[in-house]
Amino acid sequence: MKIGFFFKYRDSRSLHYLTMAEHLLASVRQVMPGVKVYQLTDQHSPALHGIDGVDRCSDDVPMAVLRMMLQANCGGEWLFVDPDIIVRQDVRSVFDSPFDVALTDRAGTSMAGTPYAAVMPYNLGVAFSRSPAFWRQATRRVQKMSLSLQEWEGDQLAICQMVKQRAAGDVKILPGRVYNYPPNSPNDDVSHAAIVHYKGGRKGWMDQIGKQTDGKVDKR
Repeated sequence: MKIGFFFKYRDSRSLHYLTMAEHLLASVRQVMPGVKVYQLTDQHSPALHGIDGVDRCSDDVPMAVLRMMLQANCGGEWLFVDPDIIVRQDVRSVFDSPFDVALTDRAGTSMAGTPYAAVMPYNLGVAFSRSPAFWRQATRRVQKMSLSLQEWEGDQLAICQMVKQRAAGDVKILPGRVYNYPPNSPNDDVSHAAIVHYKGGRKGWMDQIGKQTDGKVDKR
């Protein structure tokens, strides 16, 4: 299994994502030593120091399209993540079962039962993949959306539509509470979670939490 995190530089504020990715990288090195970590990006964005490689796309396209194109270029077993992620446990065993793509739902998270979750029941911050074809289809769908969706959230909307329409191959749904858990506070108990996602307004917590957990994650 390889890990790919997506990052595209837009302005100086984007550099904070590379700081978060440092904590992501440290957590992976702790719980899954030997697993290679790659940055998925465009031709111009800076690369995080210490990663195993950078996969770049030369096409000048909106961000959601870019992400799908990059993931479509990745064959074999991949875990795709956002940079605002801490991996707390070894998750390679997910690939012990057969599937093309494994996505995470919102059950057991603060988003469960919300109108937003009804439209987008899966979050792309964590996705396990064996199927470049899945992401190629998602790319084509996003390219047909409005320019605003091609830039933001169109990728997530596309994969949710694909699963709903059963047009996505063999998709496994994993519990978000375990594999893509957004904590409710900086002091939230995350011991049940293999992967913690500091998305949205939680990003401000990640630097503090990352420094506390670097070298102290769960190695079971």
